[in-house]
Amino acid sequence: MQKLVIMAIVLLFVTPAFAVQTLNYSWEDGGTVLGLYGNACCESNVSGVQSGSQGSVVGPYTCPGAVDGTQYLHVAEDPHSSTPQALIGWVTGLTDGDIVDAMFYGYDITEGASPSLRIWGHYSPIGGDINSYAGSAGGNDTYTDGLGWGLVSHQWVFDSDGGTRDGIIIEARMYSTPSTSDPDHTDYWIDDLTVTAPDHAVITFPTPASPVEESTWGTIKAMYR
Repeated sequence: MQKLVIMAIVLLFVTPAFAVQTLNYSWEDGGTVLGLYGNACCESNVSGVQSGSQGSVVGPYTCPGAVDGTQYLHVAEDPHSSTPQALIGWVTGLTDGDIVDAMFYGYDITEGASPSLRIWGHYSPIGGDINSYAGSAGGNDTYTDGLGWGLVSHQWVFDSDGGTRDGIIIEARMYSTPSTSDPDHTDYWIDDLTVTAPDHAVITFPTPASPVEESTWGTIKAMYR
């Protein structure tokens, strides 16, 4: 019995730690998004000072430039409706219990109010594409803080739903001040996305050649909040 206990202790110490990878994307290659949902539009890769609209309720505002490097992402909501999303990252090859962490910076100068951004995610099925939807993965209830560039982050524990899904699509969700009068348009800026996942997974970021297609997930609108 004593010999078996010693062997178990040895095995415990020689078992390698679970390997992970951490990748960063800050839009320096000219990419924009992997996809869009809802009334998200106007994706562009920008640099330097940018000016935009906060909708007709509040006046225009200015983003001073990138958090990291020189390039960053611009997206917009036009017209205001529901909860549009920019799909900015995708992790595939996941199995039950895998942990995925993601974070990005969003620009926001309306403390405690909209417009603001937050991080969210949804599952993709095995063999699916960027427009696939296999259930909400949830996200963080914390929004950008309204003090300029603000960091939002979340950790997911992957659930394959009985082996039917193997990916998580990372969303930047946009929240505007509701309005129906001109300009019924709000601009958003995003930068410095970091994703950590097991090393057996594949992390996909936008590229200059990324196809941009608007998703049509009518069945999940009721899940938005």
